[in-house]
Amino acid sequence: MAAVVGMALLAPLVPSAAQATARLATPYVTLHIESVNGSGCPNGSSVGTSVPDDTAFTVSFSQFRVNGGNYKSCVVSINVAVPAGWTYAVYQVNNRGYGVLDAGASGRIIMNSWFTGFPWTLRADQTFRGPYDDFWQTTSNAGSLTYAPCGASANLTLNNTLRVAGPSTSSMELFAQDLRVSTIFHLQWRQC
Repeated sequence: MAAVVGMALLAPLVPSAAQATARLATPYVTLHIESVNGSGCPNGSSVGTSVPDDTAFTVSFSQFRVNGGNYKSCVVSINVAVPAGWTYAVYQVNNRGYGVLDAGASGRIIMNSWFTGFPWTLRADQTFRGPYDDFWQTTSNAGSLTYAPCGASANLTLNNTLRVAGPSTSSMELFAQDLRVSTIFHLQWRQC
C-alpha cells in the first residue's frame, strides 16, 4: 500500500514522454563573453545575449565605427554553455550597421567565426559602394554545418573587420541602432 501511495505522489513530478521531448527540443543556453580584443571593441563596449527560445544569440557593439582610409577589427570569444548530450552549429550569421559612403568610396565587412581549436565555421566578405547612406545588413550561411565538440568546452570565436576606402567623411559602423543588434548567430541543435 505504501508503495502505491508513494508512486501516486511521485507520478505528478515525473514528466510525460511528450513533456520530456518538448523540453529536450529547446536546450537551455547560457552565454559568457570570455574576451574582447581589438580596435573596434574597446573594453566594455560589447554585450552578448541569448534569445528566449535559444535558437540564436546576439553580440552588440557600441563603438565599432570606421572612417575612410582606415579599418578596425574585433575578436570576441564567447563561452556558449549547452546542456549535456547536446551540441550546436552556427548555420547563419547576420551583421547589421550603418554606412555613409561618398561617391567612389567603399566599405567592406569581413566576418569569420569558429570554435576554438577548429577550422572556420563561417566566413563572409561583403563590400558596399558609394554613394550610400543607409542601414546595411549581411547574411552569411554555412555551406556545411560544423558542430561544437560534444562533451568538450570550445569557445565560439567571432572576428569582424570593417574597412573603409575613400575620404575621411565616409564611414561604416557595426553598431546596435534602433534596438537592432549588431550580430545575430542562428543555431542548429542536435543530440550527441
